[in-house]
Amino acid sequence: MLTSARTPRPRWLTSDEAPLWDRSTFSPEAWTYTLSREETIEIIDALTVAQNRLTGRDMLTDRDTNRRDFPLGHVGSILEAISSEVSDGRGFAVLRGLPVDRLDERQNALLLRGLATYLGPIATQSRDGQLIRHVRATGRALGDATVRGHQTANRLWFHTDGADAAALLCLTASETGGLSRLASAATVHNQMLNASPTRTAELYQPFHFHMAGGNVPGLPPTFISPIFSLHRGHFSTRYVRHTLLETPTVTAVPLHRDAMAAFDLLEELADENSIDMELRAGDLQLVNNHTVLHSRTAYRDPRPPAEPRHLLRSWITFPHYRSRRAAEADEYLRFGWLTDDQQQQLATTWAPPTAPDPAPAA
Repeated sequence: MLTSARTPRPRWLTSDEAPLWDRSTFSPEAWTYTLSREETIEIIDALTVAQNRLTGRDMLTDRDTNRRDFPLGHVGSILEAISSEVSDGRGFAVLRGLPVDRLDERQNALLLRGLATYLGPIATQSRDGQLIRHVRATGRALGDATVRGHQTANRLWFHTDGADAAALLCLTASETGGLSRLASAATVHNQMLNASPTRTAELYQPFHFHMAGGNVPGLPPTFISPIFSLHRGHFSTRYVRHTLLETPTVTAVPLHRDAMAAFDLLEELADENSIDMELRAGDLQLVNNHTVLHSRTAYRDPRPPAEPRHLLRSWITFPHYRSRRAAEADEYLRFGWLTDDQQQQLATTWAPPTAPDPAPAA
């Protein structure tokens, strides 16, 4: 059975429920703000204040930073406008011209943390509370359940990250490849509905997402969430194909062939409707994780001694997004990785996935 009586009947989404666009809707100038010399000086001055105020603090895990630590005037207003555009507008934006080439790695981490205070509360990215992840190739490849996409140079499927938004600060670019690809999740949904209402409905079902070892030992290794959600007038997507494909390794229950077909259709339509952008050193990209699917093409790093591709990633919470999705796990995940207490709570209602019906005999 492809869908159940609980599955909502999918319908065409409107622009009031999520941003609708395709690759022809915007020019790069529409989503890019390039800093002036004066604005760059303002940022450097704020970074100097932050270095004095936050000496000895670990920016990878210390959540106690605020705008007083990184005082911005005009540029702060620009960042607030970008956050608003990403949360309530098209769902993505790029700030260009940050002076990352003048800074060392620790200063760039501090720069990202300071800028993030104007975008929204920062969210955790791991069970141990990491707030910044290094996005760079480690020589490992996807297929190992402990390897995440940001650790590889592989092409990534379209997906969403944790929390409400993802911020990427590009420190160095690759030699070739590494294009960032974005697609409107609502546009993909509507085109899926045209192509196959049943496959669209399949993605409104609850799915098990593998936590890749981020679960409390002895507690369930997955959390449960639908891929598509329409709740209180807001459409939202949660889709991480490689963790969905890894789930059978911990549940011993294979994914239904209809789910796999729905994943393939989503990928195909995201690819057809995506925009491509080349992130340069000094770019800060902010992407909405509810309304925008993102991907990355495979890339090759330059030969040493040139620096390899390297970005810093933070996750952001939008305070006004409360109850954007119906499931209890989804509300927790808006603030980042599931805490031990939250995993304990979710374990009380967790149930393993149901095995798909066997294929009919030939």
